[in-house]
Amino acid sequence: MPPLTISDIDTQRANSGLLSTTVAGYTSSDLFKSSNSNRHAESRSLHHRLSVESRNFFGSELKKSSNQVFKTHMIPLGTGRPTSEFYPWDSVTIYKTPIRREISSACSTNNANMLPESRTIAKKGGDYDIARGLNYSHAAGLPALLRFVTEHVELVHNPPYKNWATCLSCGSTSALEVALRIFCNRGDSILTESYTYPGAVAVAHLLGVHTIGIEMDAFGLMPDSLERTLRTWDESRGPRPTVLYTIPSGQNPTGVTQSLQRKNDIYQVAEDYDLVVIEDDPYYFLCMDLGLDTVEKLNSADRDALATASGYLASLPSSLLALDISGRIVRLDSFSKILTPGLRAGWVTASDQIIDKFIAYYEVSTVAVSGPTQLMLLDLLDTTWGHLGFFSWLDQLSIQYRSRLRILLNACDQYFPKEVCKWTPPQNGMFLWTSLDLRKHPIILSRDQKEHNLSPADNPACDIEARILAKALEKGVQITMGSLFSTNQTPITKVYFRMTFAAADESEIEVGIEKVASVIREEFAIDTFYKEIREEGSS
Repeated sequence: MPPLTISDIDTQRANSGLLSTTVAGYTSSDLFKSSNSNRHAESRSLHHRLSVESRNFFGSELKKSSNQVFKTHMIPLGTGRPTSEFYPWDSVTIYKTPIRREISSACSTNNANMLPESRTIAKKGGDYDIARGLNYSHAAGLPALLRFVTEHVELVHNPPYKNWATCLSCGSTSALEVALRIFCNRGDSILTESYTYPGAVAVAHLLGVHTIGIEMDAFGLMPDSLERTLRTWDESRGPRPTVLYTIPSGQNPTGVTQSLQRKNDIYQVAEDYDLVVIEDDPYYFLCMDLGLDTVEKLNSADRDALATASGYLASLPSSLLALDISGRIVRLDSFSKILTPGLRAGWVTASDQIIDKFIAYYEVSTVAVSGPTQLMLLDLLDTTWGHLGFFSWLDQLSIQYRSRLRILLNACDQYFPKEVCKWTPPQNGMFLWTSLDLRKHPIILSRDQKEHNLSPADNPACDIEARILAKALEKGVQITMGSLFSTNQTPITKVYFRMTFAAADESEIEVGIEKVASVIREEFAIDTFYKEIREEGSS
């Protein structure tokens, strides 16, 4: 049976039955997956990888008793859910930003009518309303929104095992905290890239979990280093890690995207050592391959909406989830970088055993993603855009970001002193990772240690990094110090900075880079010290 395609969605929905219309009604990904999933084998059990806390925790019995499915109308005298009669809002009207022609075309293909500028959600009536949307929700999400997300996961990743599932999350940081509680005990260690998102490290440390950085190269986390760390693990440091946390696309902060071969190699190590892999991938849908713009210009004139969406899907890197036959990948996705961070919403995909644990934890903590957020997402993604419109949005968003990236790269090439600065254009995401060769700093050269490593006691990296940051701030430009992302000791021979092309006004990007470059040139005495060296060499 062929994989699910966008063209199959209407038929798929017709065959999946009616959505639950009760408040906080039961829902599950199993209701919305295509029969294609049934041709795969079941995942392996991860029960032996569960933490002491999560192993015997199954969520709220009260919520489970309230979420039953009844075949006849029930008079709700048993739940603590207020009737919508007492809500102080009669309707919610959502006004949408004007959208590009390509997205409008995709949406009008998906829906019978042209896009309205606004949509009003009534208190009662229709496929979704305030009565259900602003009440308590099932922890997995509103049924119609969970259906959309489930279809999306199958369209993009098509997980190659039978019992995969998904649920909404209150953003990836919240989901990571739950994941670590599911799999880790206090005193355990997890493996991460040697440079990684500080929020993930903070979450781990809050839970009493240590982080061990794995070496990286130009292609991301190094499988050989990962395998060696596991093979030579000293039990005196505590139990050997059983969890790997990785950001495979547009990695934060380095911007590196793991190749398919690299992902295969990492997955094989995970299989060999029975690792759970947390695939945190918020930048996955932001495709920064500048070569795609040439293809876009050649094909934009004659591509219809379906061809646009199909072309965009083909440009996405393969995920670890798409390789997972054992159910050991826990994938975290987020709306923060592709819609807006304030929604505080995302989704988690893993085996049903693990998603059940996520739902159990949500039942006694966040309960569910905010009702207004779910209504906004449902109205935008399912009712207005559909899958075609969503993929067209992601495609156009990537095109806009590539334009910004090109401005940033051109400015770096024009202003940064190449004697000390190195950078590699990212394939995904929104970050440019720039290294400064500390060995070429006048302080180091004056010590006659050009060809030698420094001891930690003599390492001036922190001072140099701090001075560059402070002077950049004085000039009105904010950049982020690389040391904030290090899971190991501060690097000896290089200073790093992370810069983003997503936040500043497009007209300010070049100005900002020029100011940062002037700070670096001053710190490294490019126009004095290096000028003297060049003059001495030519005499």
